[in-house]
Amino acid sequence: MSTRVLLTAEQLLGPVPGGVGRYVAELARHLPAVAERHGGGVRFVTGRHPAGALVAVGLDAGATTTLALPGRVLNRTWVRMRSPRLPARLLKAVDVVHATSAAVPPPGSKPLVVTVHDLGFHHHPEAYPPAGRAWHERSMRLTADEAALILVPSAATAADCGTLYGIEPDRIAVTPLGADPAPGDQAATRELLAGLGVPGPFLLAVGTLEPRKNLPRLLAAFAEAGLPGHHLVVAGPSGWGETLGEVPPRVVLAGRVPDPVLRGLYELADGLAYPSLYEGFGLPVVEAMAAGTPVLTSTTSSLPEVAGDAALLVDPADADAIAAGLHRLVTDQELRRRLRAAGPERAARFTWPACAEATWAGYERARGR
Repeated sequence: MSTRVLLTAEQLLGPVPGGVGRYVAELARHLPAVAERHGGGVRFVTGRHPAGALVAVGLDAGATTTLALPGRVLNRTWVRMRSPRLPARLLKAVDVVHATSAAVPPPGSKPLVVTVHDLGFHHHPEAYPPAGRAWHERSMRLTADEAALILVPSAATAADCGTLYGIEPDRIAVTPLGADPAPGDQAATRELLAGLGVPGPFLLAVGTLEPRKNLPRLLAAFAEAGLPGHHLVVAGPSGWGETLGEVPPRVVLAGRVPDPVLRGLYELADGLAYPSLYEGFGLPVVEAMAAGTPVLTSTTSSLPEVAGDAALLVDPADADAIAAGLHRLVTDQELRRRLRAAGPERAARFTWPACAEATWAGYERARGR
């Protein structure tokens, strides 16, 4: 049975694609080959964009339908009003509709697959603006009511879907995310570090600057960690609601960096500091482990599940615990040796080709329901 799938891809073209954008980009990269092996096909749908913008973010313009409305409008109205409907000609050509983010389109008569990346808005409502919480809540209610299958990146997120929304286990499939094994561009990375005034060793923090990432507490912990020879490099675009206040000495904000430079930062860093309050998966943890970089992350949500015994876990609500963990991550040579060895082995469990294969199995499962 050949399956033809339509994926939403607007997240790739937003101002802050984030981890969801990385997920969509990797599906766009790997799913066509999976579809060909299974005798199926893949198409994408976005809001209004020129063909050049689609190609720039890795989409096949010939396999992508752009709708008349801008993506931001589509995202809002799909969830709030269940309109506009996807064009009938487009639905006629596919068997399954996949909402890759919380912007869930009306699927018509086709089975709907929805990826739920996390339920952070429920666990940490203070980290989201009121309108954002309402929008995510509405999206989850639609997902619970309409989805034939829900894809989640971790067992922790699967448990949240069942506990918080009563979604049956047989409507949930865990499809873990992956890491790109390509080497970083170390020349460009060293050039960036020189421009930032980072001449020596550094710790790395990665993620969109938003309250859930716990950056104010991390910065305070770094200032108290007793690491005078190190900088902390924060790589990621500005998000919403994050007020870092006065940035401590030896902390530099790199902003959004190209993927080859990000991989270079992982490779050159003495460690990744990722004490996030809540994650549905935690891509930077796997990306850093794949580079053999020692990782400090949180005892909460999906992070212990993803990290296993290949990271140092701390309570993200305890600045003293984060500070002590940062100091140990740099100075405990036995710990560093163990994490450098365990990280790549652990990260090898998480690949984008495997994610794409599991996603395709989900499409066929949803079509058979």
